[in-house]
Order: sequence, then structure tokens, then C-alpha cells
Amino acid sequence: MPIEKDLESAYKLLYNAKEPEKALELYDSVLKQSPSNLVAHIYKAASLEKLYYGFKSWHSQETLENAQGLLEKALEIAQQRQNRSKQALVNFRLFVHYYNRKMYIEAQRYFDKARELEYRDDTLPIWEANLTKKVEKWKRKHGDDSGATSRQQTLTEKQQDTTPQAALSGQTVPETPSEKLPFKVDWYQSSTHVTISLFTMALPKSKDDVFIEFSSGNRNVELSYSIPTSGSEFQYSVRLSHAVDPQSVRTTVLSKKLEISFAKVEKRQWKRLESSGAEEELVSISIPSSGPEATNAHQYPTSSKKGIDWSKLEVDDDDQAQSADAFFQQLYANSDPDTRRAMMKSYVESNGTALNTNWEEVSIKQVEAAPPQDMKLEKR
Repeated sequence: MPIEKDLESAYKLLYNAKEPEKALELYDSVLKQSPSNLVAHIYKAASLEKLYYGFKSWHSQETLENAQGLLEKALEIAQQRQNRSKQALVNFRLFVHYYNRKMYIEAQRYFDKARELEYRDDTLPIWEANLTKKVEKWKRKHGDDSGATSRQQTLTEKQQDTTPQAALSGQTVPETPSEKLPFKVDWYQSSTHVTISLFTMALPKSKDDVFIEFSSGNRNVELSYSIPTSGSEFQYSVRLSHAVDPQSVRTTVLSKKLEISFAKVEKRQWKRLESSGAEEELVSISIPSSGPEATNAHQYPTSSKKGIDWSKLEVDDDDQAQSADAFFQQLYANSDPDTRRAMMKSYVESNGTALNTNWEEVSIKQVEAAPPQDMKLEKR
């Protein structure tokens, strides 16, 4: 079989059939016939990465180092051939490699070089957003990276800085850099489920193409799917505030977004989607179970005028004040103590014209009345 056919078959095995071990065998066969085949180097490395992260028997340092070595060799071949677009592609693949290994400083250098070489891919804005967050977090924890020179960094600088100008001069350079495509993450929750919405132009063909992996007590979520048109892979990872049930995951591909819904392990009202540290377990309060007692346990506040030390307000299950509206009663019942304090304080101080659930904002100032448009508040 011609090498081109082998490469095509191996690519389909890797990304469509999701059989990286069979793809690896084909790429090995190609490299035996053509030891300097650039594409085979790149995607043999991708096969090893898929095996490392997806199969326990391949989860070894040797697997990762072999993948790294293949990408470094691919970059060397691309530079020897003075192929700018291939250099950009390999730099991007090296970025993904180090990103997945959580070596974010090295990943940043390869990402910047891929951008400098005008690498084009619909997923770049997504990668950039994720990388920026990871690098900032790493620097907060470890300080400036100036002393963090590694073997990979030294290799990167040596390879990138010694690239002859002639290697770039013979290629057609696009007149304008690739335009950033929009990417946004949003989320919402109910008492039992949490849903993440990923707004992107690089959507999968179907929900069956989406791979989701859970770790660290089902709080770390890693999502990925291949984008055959560009030969790249979409990846999104998040450490959730609380654990979810992996068996309950539901994926929906819409026209402009991808939605992933999970069942909460505990019925908690989450303050945020992503974990901000160990304090998450302390700030979220369990939501009462449904039933007659829960319905009457937390009623919506009245507009009593008496002075209250709001920071000392104890909010418990015995509050029996009458609710004016069933919706707000439910909202109030499902909230944590700080949220209830904020709702009470804002409602009372604004004469029932404003409702704020943010205690940090409400606690430091008087809540002004906000009557509907074209109406005036009469002072009594």
C-alpha cells in the first residue's frame, strides 16, 4: 500500500475510529519505509499521547518521552526543509504536548512560536484562553519563570533562535494574521444538575465524537474531540467546585455551542463553577430536600423597618415568615446563609424595590431604593 494511503488510514484510525494502538502500528510501518516522513512523526507522537492518557498499560514516562522525541525530530525535519507552515504545525503540536503534561511555561513558548509563524486553527482562541489561565496560576504559585529553565526550554531556544532567515523567505506569507474566533464558557445550575456551555465555532460533528474524562474525586473534568478539517484537537479542562456523577453526563451539540450536563453528587448550591481552592467545601451549603417541611422552612423576607445587625443575622430552618411569591420563596430556601442575608438586607433597605444576592456587595453599603421606571418612591 502506498505511504499516502497508509497515512490516511492511520489518521482515520486515530481520530475517527479512536484506535490509537492500530494507528501507531501503521505510523511505525510508514517510518520504516520513510524515516524522515514528517507527518508520520507528528501523528505517531499523537498516537502515543492518546495511548498515554487513555490506556493504563501505556501510562509511563517512556511513552511521553517517546512522543516528545518524535515531535522534536519533526521540528528538526521541518526546519531542514525550510517549510514555514510545517514548522508552525509542529510548534503547535509541541505546545499541546507540554500543555497536557502541565508544563505551561514550556507550552507558552511553543504556542508563541506557532503564532509567530502564523499558524492557523479555529481552536487557537480556546487554547490561548486556557493557557493564559494556567500560566497565571502557575506564576502565582511558583513566582516568575525566569529561573525555571529546563532541558526543553534550552532546546526550544536553540531550535527557534537558530532558524535561518532563508528558511522563511521562500514561503508565501498570508497578508493578515488569522482572525481570533469567539470562545466563551458559561454555566448554570439547578438543585440537582450543573450545565456547562462552550460557545465555539469549532464544534464536533456529533456528541459521539466528544470524549470526557474525570479524575480527582470526579471534580477534574477534561473534554476533548478531534477537528478533522484542521487535524487538531479541541480540549477543555476544568476543576469543578464540587464533585459530579460521571455516569450522568449528557452532551448536546447545538448550532453555536456544546453543552455538557452533570448530576451533582450532593445537592449543593454552587457559588462558582471552578474551584478556587480548599475553601470550596466550606462555603457551599446543602440544599434542603423537597417536601412540606422544606417548603415552609425558609420564607422570603418581609420589609420590616427595625434596625438589624445584618452580619450577625442567623439564618436557620425555623424562619416561618410568610412568602409573597412562590418563586422567590424557593430561591430563598435554596440559598446559603450569606445569600439569604443579602436578600433580606437589600429587600428591606430598598423598601422592597431591589433584591441582591451578593453579600460581599450588599454588606458594605446601604441598598438604595429602585422604584420602577416612571414611578416615584414616597418617603414615610
